[in-house]
Amino acid sequence: MSTILTSKMNMSLTSSGSSRRLHISRETLLAMALIVLTIIFASRSEFFLSERNMTTILRNSVDLSVICAGMTIVIILGGIDVSVGGILAVVAVLIGRAYQMEAPDWLVIIVGLSAGAALGAINGTIITKTRVPPIVATLGTMYIFMAILFLVIGGVWISGLPNTLSFLVIGSFLGLPVGLYVIGVIYLVSWLLLRLTPWGQRVVAIGCDEGSARLVGIPVDRTKIQAYALLGIFAGIAAVLYVARMRNVEVNIGTNIAMEAIAATILGGANIRGGKGSLIGALMGVLFIKMTQNGLVLIGVSSLWETVVIGGLLVIVLILDAFETRRTA
Repeated sequence: MSTILTSKMNMSLTSSGSSRRLHISRETLLAMALIVLTIIFASRSEFFLSERNMTTILRNSVDLSVICAGMTIVIILGGIDVSVGGILAVVAVLIGRAYQMEAPDWLVIIVGLSAGAALGAINGTIITKTRVPPIVATLGTMYIFMAILFLVIGGVWISGLPNTLSFLVIGSFLGLPVGLYVIGVIYLVSWLLLRLTPWGQRVVAIGCDEGSARLVGIPVDRTKIQAYALLGIFAGIAAVLYVARMRNVEVNIGTNIAMEAIAATILGGANIRGGKGSLIGALMGVLFIKMTQNGLVLIGVSSLWETVVIGGLLVIVLILDAFETRRTA
């Protein structure tokens, strides 16, 4: 691998590089923001810090957390996927139809993961073969996926689904929600892929400098397709968890989850230009978003302020990233 590309990868992966210092700083600032949010909401609502409410926040974070793991990898790669909500919706419909045909749980899970992988791979293939910018390509597929959703369910909810997998979201084990264990496994696998495998090194290399990565023989297109397929698998898992929790499929499922995932990932330290990302930061970003949503409801504030707070912080982070890029250029 070329010296320049190796140097850029080291800046993204080692704790001594300036990029890592930026990640630590971003995570610290996000932790401080979480503390401030907790103080504000706890002072306005005695219910906010209750065990029941904290458990509710954690359980409502599972779907988004799973998707953010895949979104972090895709953004590190230098891509983005605004169609992930559409993937979740289509997979949820397939799961609902499978349940209506009395399919067993193991088959439902296989259908969900396989469909998610296929739809993600379609995104990756379109992006790599047509060279269309990822945001444009996935914007197009998002509309296609949502159209499929409406064509299949015809504007009517799929309801009355079995609760045989509900324990994955609402169950508890050793005093902790089972969803936390699911998140832990997903993020451990993602961390191992990024840090300890040649594939993860290729992802970072492509995000740092795609041109140099091609010159040194990295299979850029194949790696991109695999990354988008992995995000699709995580969206499939999120769909399984969503159906397990809600036991129905709504016509507006997945509407906001892509934007929330992108916001959480960037707030947590990912650089929208690629090459850098933080799985722990992404989790903190999810917690920030879900705490904001929950707290505003408890204190009776319009949910419109949720978008103001999250959008404002996102703009600030992007501006800081732009200054950092110019300073290190």
